[in-house]
Amino acid sequence: MASEDVPVNDRNGFPISVSKVVKKRNRLPLSCEACRLRKLKCNRQRPCQNCVARAASDSCSYVVQTTKDVSAKVHPTGTEDVYSRVNRLESLVLSFVPKPPILEDIPGTNSNNAATLSPGRINQNIHVSYDATRALRPPEPNDTGSIVDGRQYIGESHWDVVLRDIAAVKKYLDFDRRIQERLPPLIEFETPALLAGVPSPMKLSDLLSSLPSKVAVDQLVSHFFQTYTPELPSVLMLHKPTFLKHYNVYWDDISKAPTIWLGLLYSVLCLAMQSYIRDGGEPPQFHRITERTSETFRTRAAQCILASGIAKPSPYSIETLMLYGLCEYSRLSNGNVGFWMLWGLVVRKAIHMGYHKDPKSSPSISPFDGEMRRRLWMCISQMDLLLSFQLGLPNMLQTEVCDAETPRYLHEEELSEDMEELPPSRSPSEPTQISYLITKHHLLQVFVKVVQYLHDSSEHCYDHILELNDELIQARSRIPLHLQLHDEPQPDLVPRSIMLERMQLQMTYHKAICVLNRRYLSVKMPKVLRSRVLCLRSAMSLLSIQTTMHNNGVGWYHFSLTSHDFLLAAVIVCLVLYNVREATGHLDDTAGAIDGYTTAELLRALVNSKNIWEDVLESSSDARRAVRVLCIMLEKFHTPPLRTAAEELRFHNDDAAKARLTGALQAGPSQVDNEVTGLETMPSVFDWNTWDSIVQGAEFDSLDGLWNPHEE
Repeated sequence: MASEDVPVNDRNGFPISVSKVVKKRNRLPLSCEACRLRKLKCNRQRPCQNCVARAASDSCSYVVQTTKDVSAKVHPTGTEDVYSRVNRLESLVLSFVPKPPILEDIPGTNSNNAATLSPGRINQNIHVSYDATRALRPPEPNDTGSIVDGRQYIGESHWDVVLRDIAAVKKYLDFDRRIQERLPPLIEFETPALLAGVPSPMKLSDLLSSLPSKVAVDQLVSHFFQTYTPELPSVLMLHKPTFLKHYNVYWDDISKAPTIWLGLLYSVLCLAMQSYIRDGGEPPQFHRITERTSETFRTRAAQCILASGIAKPSPYSIETLMLYGLCEYSRLSNGNVGFWMLWGLVVRKAIHMGYHKDPKSSPSISPFDGEMRRRLWMCISQMDLLLSFQLGLPNMLQTEVCDAETPRYLHEEELSEDMEELPPSRSPSEPTQISYLITKHHLLQVFVKVVQYLHDSSEHCYDHILELNDELIQARSRIPLHLQLHDEPQPDLVPRSIMLERMQLQMTYHKAICVLNRRYLSVKMPKVLRSRVLCLRSAMSLLSIQTTMHNNGVGWYHFSLTSHDFLLAAVIVCLVLYNVREATGHLDDTAGAIDGYTTAELLRALVNSKNIWEDVLESSSDARRAVRVLCIMLEKFHTPPLRTAAEELRFHNDDAAKARLTGALQAGPSQVDNEVTGLETMPSVFDWNTWDSIVQGAEFDSLDGLWNPHEE
């Protein structure tokens, strides 16, 4: 560091000399150490091209920033930030507390009892007249407050009331901090690369430098089309024969491929690598570098989108944006506002390119392109609705301005680029690759009415709810037989993808029933009995599907749209149990059947869901929030962590399971009852809007406001 004299005038205008410290900028070298030593041009990859050519990939290393993260200390986050702010607020309030009057001026006091006169205890130790201590003035007659010790009136704005509130907040935060220390680190929310900003390569060679060999790319492309999962329907967004045809043509001279198509290829490769990360079994050449390679492909896809002009309407642009968006969704296992904003970009560009209008009125669009546009628009609208609902926001699309027709039930081999007209649609009962998305589309056409009702501020009669329930039931009855979930005589013979499609369709229906009727769970009127019955049955069905998925090794927790449904179902069951306890005074089988379920069955389903979330505590950031919520709720009912004998044996022999349970909330009932604010008393009215903003949104730092004692 160097210093220089800076001319400054004092308050009288005379010049004075002040030394100003000038910090030198220590630039971090961008090339790898081997290239800097040999004075070669480094392409800054990991490993770089020069190290790969010398077969020294393992020795390719870069200088790492070693300066301390000052911002992390100055700007703490999470509970620690709130806790430190509360401490500062308490100190600030105490600084404004009037000091006790001089003891000699107050009759009946002496220096021996001076130690008892702290600011927080002055009201209990000294009876002071208002003339002696002007600071402790009585409140105005029109204020609201309370009389302390029968001697002094304390208004709601008084520092003592504020201090008591702060103490209560500190008590909860201290309890929450002990919980956080025992849980795994929370995964921070990340912004999609396209929104956060990525370095834009200046040359096409930079974009091509990260492509693996033809053999490796062939293997990843093949894996992409083979690993279909309904939670991530990326395969259905591409026509496999057409994509492979273009891939083989462009690979002969990859430098002449459109930049936006390179982004599509990188998105396909990224999704294939992410599938390996979730399910394992990566090829030997990607062993131990799967995640790093996946991130490279994702970044390259974003760079290709930017390099090709993100606002330019061009072929492959919608497909590339959609698949890149699914790369971000697959990477972020929890609800993320950044991804919702990214998908808003997809929606806007699709509207700009006319995807919301049916192509039959545009003769310039071929029959093949028109059918693919219908498929893509259906995927865009479905994701828009589900993402917006997950975050508690209205969906971005206005259905009244969209007239794109539903795609036809066609097999992949029936579509080709050179076709002159579309073949007639097959029967919905005939299985096709697109059958699942079309069936889900019909369910979501009713679900969007439910979402619009939830966001509508106008009054609706209960008959409107009954009509929506009937529409949902009818839509469910129209699900083709091959996509209906039922007990299979030989479940092992049913393809895994078909079973997942069946479960996803049932989850869509049950979620719609739950969110439509959940507001009537605590309404004690015979008229709304049907809503309570439908809501509880759908919640129990969701928890049953969660158990089935978990027992069959399905990674449901990788996708937030799926995991949030299970937590919603658990809260509904908890609320029903609370209502029973309030009505009967106890929770046992003597309370009678609850809409066809016993109390033990409801408790078992709730505890089983908590145990499932504990099993995936280290694999999902949503599991952290779920365990916290369910443990608090179960402790409200003083319910022990029920497990079967087999589960207990497996648990006690599994050190990892013990560690996960140790990391969960293990506070006793009395401790939770006293220290968790917002749930000390559980009134009959549950604030579902607060629940949506806390659990379905991106934040979960407080449970305050869930129970609203002021509504009836």
